[in-house]
Parts: sequence; C-alpha cells; structure tokens
Amino acid sequence: MTFKFIEGFVLAGGKSSRMGTDKAFLKFGGEAFIQRAVNALSSTCNERVKIVINEAQRAKFEKSFPSFEYVFDIFPERGALGGIHAALENSESAWAMILACDLPFVTKDLLEALAEIALNSPENTAAVVPEQSDGKIQPLCAVYKIKSCLPKIEKLLEKENSVSMRDFLALVPTHFVETVKLPADDKEKIFFNVNQPSDFQKLKA
Repeated sequence: MTFKFIEGFVLAGGKSSRMGTDKAFLKFGGEAFIQRAVNALSSTCNERVKIVINEAQRAKFEKSFPSFEYVFDIFPERGALGGIHAALENSESAWAMILACDLPFVTKDLLEALAEIALNSPENTAAVVPEQSDGKIQPLCAVYKIKSCLPKIEKLLEKENSVSMRDFLALVPTHFVETVKLPADDKEKIFFNVNQPSDFQKLKA
C-alpha cells in the first residue's frame, strides 16, 4: 500500500568505521543493503525514495548507483540526527519515513504498519518509533512529521555539537510502538543491525 502523505529516505551517510567498508554496498540475498532499503520503502512511500549521504560520498555512490536520487547532509559529521535533518529538509510531504541502510531484515510490511499508525495517530503526534522489549528504540526505522520535527532538530543542531536521538525525541510527542505489535516473522531479529564484520558474518550464516 502506498501512503500519499509519506516520503521515503534511506540513511547511508555514516562513516562505517567499525565495518571498515561502506555498509551500503554490502550484499545480502543478492542485493546491496542500499537497494534492499530502497525496495522496502518504495511500496509504502508516495515519491521516489531518496538517499541521504554526505558530500564526500557523492562520487562513489553516483558511480555505483546512478539511478538513485541523492540529498546531502546540511550539518555534516553530526550523526543520525544530521541525516534525518537532511531528509526532512528535502521532503515535500507531510511526513518522512527514515530507514537506515544497515537494517537488512526490515520489510515493507513493517514499514506499512508504521505508516498506518502515523496516519491514525493523534494530530499532535510528531514521530512514530519502534521500541523493542528491552527498551531499545529504533529511530532509524521510523516516521517523522516535518512541521513538528524539522524546527526542533535544526535548533538542536545549531546549538549543540553532540545530540542523541533520545534527546531529540524527548522534545516532541513521540508514539513508541512495541515491536511485538509490528508484523515480522522473527521479532527478535527484525532490527538486527550490521555494524561490524562479525555482524555481517552472523547475517551471512
């Protein structure tokens, strides 16, 4: 199902320092991580999915994936929040759906469920974010309302050098969705995050 009020963005601008190589290019199931993320978002979002990277990555990404549309960090070297800011700044929809490229088990069904929750949420809801049974949140597989979130993020990034996602989410009305309520064949591994070579080995195994 396509939701007209949501635009999709893949976050691929991290340094991948622990992995030692750009995670977006890693392959699983015959597809690069970045392509898997685009595929998952495409059936849910109303526009062509855009990729958020930093300027230093431009040449490599445009050469390897010339058909993708790219947007670039406005606040470079500011981590996940900087990437989300770039996405929201470049969105023409009411909401932006964010998906990090290193969450290879996230499916279109899960993203559609998040979109449905956002659609039916109270008017003041600013973000819809999964929360695992251990309390860990997944703000890089989430939906953000542009008019509510963008000014807050911009203000934080202008004022602070280091801001966590929890710091930001504490400032806006956030609907945390229990992972057990989301569609997934294996709810324990749906948010398996590939950060380092040992994670990638586990994934392939």
